[in-house]
Amino acid sequence: MSHSAFACIKAAPIFSQLPDVLIEELVKISIHQKKYVAGSYIYEPDDDLFALIIVDTGKIDVLNVNENGQELLLYTLHSHQVDVESSLFTDALHHHFARAKIDSSVCMIRRTDFQNLLQENPKLSLHMLNVYGERLTELEQRQISLSLQSADERLLKYLHEIAAIQMNNTFELAITKKELAVSLHITPETLSRLFKKLVTNGTIILDKRKIILL
Repeated sequence: MSHSAFACIKAAPIFSQLPDVLIEELVKISIHQKKYVAGSYIYEPDDDLFALIIVDTGKIDVLNVNENGQELLLYTLHSHQVDVESSLFTDALHHHFARAKIDSSVCMIRRTDFQNLLQENPKLSLHMLNVYGERLTELEQRQISLSLQSADERLLKYLHEIAAIQMNNTFELAITKKELAVSLHITPETLSRLFKKLVTNGTIILDKRKIILL
């Protein structure tokens, strides 16, 4: 399938609500399908936080290294997912590593180009302020929800959300259990115990990554 620069930018959550005429302006300043072979780094700690990154194809691991030199996976980016949105608005440095898990291609918008466009296009500036206002509200609500929910509830909510998206109570996890544990803010060991509990209670059937909600 051929790459569509317009579809790529439109698919990024931060831009998805923008009118097409503004997407077209963003396309003009974007860079597309920069290739990274498996194992190569997109950025490392102390690199300039210079661009928003959109994964076009492949998978990108974002990770850290502890004092003992052990790699800690923070999350994995898949197609159309965005990394370092804040790079468009702040002059800072990366604190983590981003490494291609498999051969991947990424698209990007550089901060300098984006901020120049904001100065030239007041409509885009206003839209982006509204987008960030909505995202801050969503983040606050999510943090409140997470603080009130137990680990069991967070896992079950996640499984029901995936089932609703796929419109099927039988589905396969698109991410590894380690990645899921990170996203739920629990340890992999806790996640394993929670899955066993759901199986024992007759809430789900689990076969490796295959889940059946009962």
